[in-house]
Amino acid sequence: MATAIVISGDLSAQVQIEVTDGTSGQPLPHAHVLWQPLDGRTGGADFTGMDGAATLPITADQLQSGVVVRVSHVGHVTRHDTLRSPAPLRIVLTRHAVAIREFVVTGQYGLTPAEQAVHKVRVLDAEHLERMAANDLSDALRNELNIRLTQDNALSSTGMTMQGLGGENVKILIDGVPIIGRQDGKLDLSQIDLNGIDRVEVVEGPLSVNYGTNALAGTINLITRKHAPERIRVRASAYAEHIGRLNLWGSASRRWGRHHLNLDLGRDFFGGWNPGQTVPQLEPTLADTGRWKQWKPREQHNLRLNHRWMGQRWQLGYKGELSDDRVIDRGRPAPPYYDEALDAEFHTQRLDNALFADHYWRNGRKLTMLAAHDRYTRTSRTWRRDLTDLEPMGTGTNDAAHFDLTNVRMAYVSGTDSVRPRYEFGMDLNLERGSGDRVGDGAGEQIGDYAVYTSLEYRPLQRVTLRPAVRYTYNTEYGAPLIPSFNVRWQLPHDLVLRASYARGFRAPSLKELYLFFVDVNHNIRGNTDLDAERAHNISGSLTWSKPGMGGRWRAEVGGFHNDVTDLITLAQVNSTLYSYVNVGRYHTTGGHAGLGWEDARWAFTLGGNLTGRRDDLANELAEGHLWSHELRANLTRSWKAKGWSAQLYYKYQGELQNYTYIDEGSVGRSTLAGCHVADASVTKSVKERITITAGCKNLFDVQDLATTVTGTQGVAGTRSVPMMTGRMAFVRLVLQLEGKQR
Repeated sequence: MATAIVISGDLSAQVQIEVTDGTSGQPLPHAHVLWQPLDGRTGGADFTGMDGAATLPITADQLQSGVVVRVSHVGHVTRHDTLRSPAPLRIVLTRHAVAIREFVVTGQYGLTPAEQAVHKVRVLDAEHLERMAANDLSDALRNELNIRLTQDNALSSTGMTMQGLGGENVKILIDGVPIIGRQDGKLDLSQIDLNGIDRVEVVEGPLSVNYGTNALAGTINLITRKHAPERIRVRASAYAEHIGRLNLWGSASRRWGRHHLNLDLGRDFFGGWNPGQTVPQLEPTLADTGRWKQWKPREQHNLRLNHRWMGQRWQLGYKGELSDDRVIDRGRPAPPYYDEALDAEFHTQRLDNALFADHYWRNGRKLTMLAAHDRYTRTSRTWRRDLTDLEPMGTGTNDAAHFDLTNVRMAYVSGTDSVRPRYEFGMDLNLERGSGDRVGDGAGEQIGDYAVYTSLEYRPLQRVTLRPAVRYTYNTEYGAPLIPSFNVRWQLPHDLVLRASYARGFRAPSLKELYLFFVDVNHNIRGNTDLDAERAHNISGSLTWSKPGMGGRWRAEVGGFHNDVTDLITLAQVNSTLYSYVNVGRYHTTGGHAGLGWEDARWAFTLGGNLTGRRDDLANELAEGHLWSHELRANLTRSWKAKGWSAQLYYKYQGELQNYTYIDEGSVGRSTLAGCHVADASVTKSVKERITITAGCKNLFDVQDLATTVTGTQGVAGTRSVPMMTGRMAFVRLVLQLEGKQR
């Protein structure tokens, strides 16, 4: 046992104890401390605070005969010690070889081991993200089952679907704060960088009781790094792809007493890409047809500041994020003389601020509060350029849309006594405003969503946990229904865990869906003020098996879901150039998945697959049932930890994706997107925990454009190609980490 006792002259009737993690050196909050005097008198129990400390009310005469202390924390080896002095005690817990390393907070009452959570939560931790060489959220989710990414190469943006529902039905948060800035209803995942992100938590199915609108299909919560080492730590990384991508990131962390400060900044640059391009575009763009890029040039700057004050019972914090993103669309030379071209620039700025305050009582009660204000501005500029001298012709056109969201959230959680029921009561207030020449009538619009919610968690049996919950919402534009949910977790024999849930969902149309006119050289989208709100019902269940053995752990899971959505909002083609948002009646998605995995100190592999079916009211006109698509996924990792080597292989097959499309006015057809194989491979080498080099290849099968076939009542109506990826890419990442000297 790695235990250090610091001698002190304090002979008071209390003993201070501090618990830290043996690997990271960070304090361990919520560690369970039991103490029992050896003279037979009654002992007690306590939990460490956010600073990893606890105060034990032990008297001086009890110390004379000795007091046994037992300290435990999920994922660590339990330690025992005997106190005979009132001197402060520092206990270092080592991580268990096959212990559960994943802890989650999304949708939970507090920091909870993932396998003990009532909701099924997938965790993508920092180590996993590093091995994937993930730069942004789209990279992190590309290999996940039941998540399909969608590309808009005209804007270099990435959207997603989950459980067969679009990205507008997925709530995306950073530390529990909603991210705003949806274009055509979807957030651009490639704008959400991972610098300073400790882990990503993914919950499938509605969390509408906890997070309200946009949480029908699921919730993705990015958790930032909050703890900092006592010695200053500086980290720099460079990532490059041979097609012309170069990302430079840097971070600095430092702790002064109870203050933790983390600063992260970065620059992402992409020079644009065309099919067949094998070298990066480093020279100035020529005034010929080569100036146009299928995948547009892009440059992004990011800054993230996180400050936390961690006391024994209070935790206070501030988080600020700034993002500046520019996409350049250089047009082809226009006939008849090819001496001019139509160029465009799309400039996006985000400024997010959030204040946090958490209070913890000794018996496990907790009060969490946050107040956030996020600002989002998107400016598009279009002009004609004279290709003889590369100067603009005239002033061009400019328009900007401004959105801001104010979010105030507070939740109280009762104690951690496993015998008595636990409960949570909270409020969630959201006010979104929008303004700009193409937002409504230009005077500005706003929509408010004010809610209170509560849930109860209790165990009628030792192995059964029930959690009913309900949310009441007042929406300033739509009458929101009462939103209930019910979750069950049942610990079965033979290391099996059964989870089942029912939840109702509600999504009011966003300001953009209601009022925004989104027009550029590639898009013409009009809002619709006559939209109805979406209402949904979700039923889901899963059976998980986890078994330690032979120095590692086996994991297996099967599960399924069904969504029934009324008045689904989707983007529909009105005529050859104009699109608008419409309600399409009833929409159903049904699916299931299965997976198997193994992990030990050297090997880790996962294998899984899923099947998702979609059906809406238009299927009756085409006399069809569900439209089915499937996915397969396999990952393999081999580690040589003593030598600092690891090798990774990630593979995913996405089957044909069928959907409905408008062929012409009054005619509906079916579109089929071809399937594809996507694989990444890499090797990582660490040198003395200071330098880490990762090199490999992404998109091994060189997927670029996928064929889309449109079929109507008269047969095949047409075939076209949809850009999906930028071809096979060789990459290298270099990470340098330095720490200051011990004081």
